[in-house]
Amino acid sequence: MKEWLEILLIEDPAIRMLVQAAVIVVAGYVISKIVHLIVKIIQHRITSKTETDLDDRIVGVLEKSVQRIINVSALYIAAGRIENVYHGKWALYLDGAFFVVMVIFITMLFSGIVKVVMEWYVNVIAVRTQSQVDDELVPLVKRVANMLLYSIGLVICLDHFHIDIKALVVSLGVGSFAIAFAAQETLANMIAGFVIMVDRPFRAGDRIRILSSQQTGDVIKVGLRSTKILDFDNNIVMIPNAQIIKNEIINFSYPEVASRLRIEVGVAYGTDIEKAKKILIDVCKSFEQVLPEPKPTAFLLGFGDSSVNLAVVARVQHYREVFDTSDAVRVKIYDEFNKHGIEFPFPQRVVHIKNQSASG
Repeated sequence: MKEWLEILLIEDPAIRMLVQAAVIVVAGYVISKIVHLIVKIIQHRITSKTETDLDDRIVGVLEKSVQRIINVSALYIAAGRIENVYHGKWALYLDGAFFVVMVIFITMLFSGIVKVVMEWYVNVIAVRTQSQVDDELVPLVKRVANMLLYSIGLVICLDHFHIDIKALVVSLGVGSFAIAFAAQETLANMIAGFVIMVDRPFRAGDRIRILSSQQTGDVIKVGLRSTKILDFDNNIVMIPNAQIIKNEIINFSYPEVASRLRIEVGVAYGTDIEKAKKILIDVCKSFEQVLPEPKPTAFLLGFGDSSVNLAVVARVQHYREVFDTSDAVRVKIYDEFNKHGIEFPFPQRVVHIKNQSASG
């Protein structure tokens, strides 16, 4: 460039630098147009023929960003040429402003690529899966990636202006440690939520019971921090994920929605046990909600103080039918036992009164 300008007999260094700056700006504009044309050709001849539209979206981001990045880069280089001649603060500020704008545009480029990749994943891949991991983690990954990208851009800008970032990094480290310590429960819940969504001990719509609290209900949503459960009073109960992962859980919906029905009843001593067991089995079979396989079965559980304890076990089609079916079966058992003269015993106590003669 210098030799070329000397050929043009531009001997004044200031004018030479200005001409160089102008040439750089013009060259940057021309190069940006050439790159824009190349991107258009790539989009027309290559990406348009692929099955996925991810490459089209990425090329669209490049088309918007690369041209202005090249133009700003040319302005930044040109400002550096001007600064070599004019050493005033305005030239230094101009150089710094173009550098910051260039870093912002580059950061926006990578942020845009992350955005289109995440959106493509949600619209194309995540909709095909039954897991909620995608729906919960994709927005989080996008936010974390943007925070990381803009943090890197900030550090680059500070370093350009010769600002010592060591103290800042140390402060951020101490601050992050303090925040992590203060939010350890929240972080524990988020980690537990991630484990729940990956391990999938239950899904949205499943009916579960947490044994420690005996909380029973239908899972509405598994979030990163808490799980929402709809209880039988039609109230939403939000349980921290860390509490769930530490406890034993009964999933009534897995591996199948069919659930066991168990009814215990006591009959008087002297009752024909086989007859009573047959009545229990026949009553269960009379309900269409009760599955024929496995067959309903009656058992003699033991001998109580006042009764012989029996139980009938059957399986209903859906766990949501257990309560209503159990109620109907109990009512019919009561009627059938009364009809066949089977007695429900009452607790009995024998009291012995010991007479003691008064001593004279």
